[in-house]
Amino acid sequence: MMKKQLKWMLVLCCGLVMSAGFAACDDDDDDHFQREETDEEKSYFDRELATADVTYKVRLAKDELKLYDVKISYMDEKGVEQSFLMNDTAWTLKRSLTPKDLPAEFVLRAKPSLKDGLVLDDNAQFQVGCITKLLVVVKNSYGRVICERDDIGLSPSDFVTMTGADIKNPWSSAVSDLFGSLFNTDKKSVTVSSNKIKYNGMSEHYW
Repeated sequence: MMKKQLKWMLVLCCGLVMSAGFAACDDDDDDHFQREETDEEKSYFDRELATADVTYKVRLAKDELKLYDVKISYMDEKGVEQSFLMNDTAWTLKRSLTPKDLPAEFVLRAKPSLKDGLVLDDNAQFQVGCITKLLVVVKNSYGRVICERDDIGLSPSDFVTMTGADIKNPWSSAVSDLFGSLFNTDKKSVTVSSNKIKYNGMSEHYW
């Protein structure tokens, strides 16, 4: 009788141990499938703008400032137009925005004017050109870039070589068609909203 009772007690204990083991495995499985996503994983699916960086850029050909006074106009952080004369062949300014600053419009303009009293050899050659660019980088709350766009510009191939005779004659086709000429203004604009950027009132990019 004692042996039979002992046998049933052993069977019962084994059953309890196995049940506990299975329950533990079930808990492990639940933890595996219910674990919280890491910030790195969440960042891939967060498409909400947290910050937007807008960068103004201007680039001049190597001889531009020998021939032209180049006036730069841009909108500051308060939306007020500011102006200055270029004294180098490159200029950059970055502005950072948060959702409360949007929508926001940015305008960048370069206006070259031929220097007074300039004496040029008709056969001398000069590399001229003036190019503006607006770059927008949008990030989510995790710091991941969710949209990065820029307008065209800042390519050295956009600069041209002209003779002194062409530069002195503002009505020549070479000058009148050139960014950085006496009459042309290289102007760019961008509007940044919470879900899109729009260049020059036309090209739109969404995220």
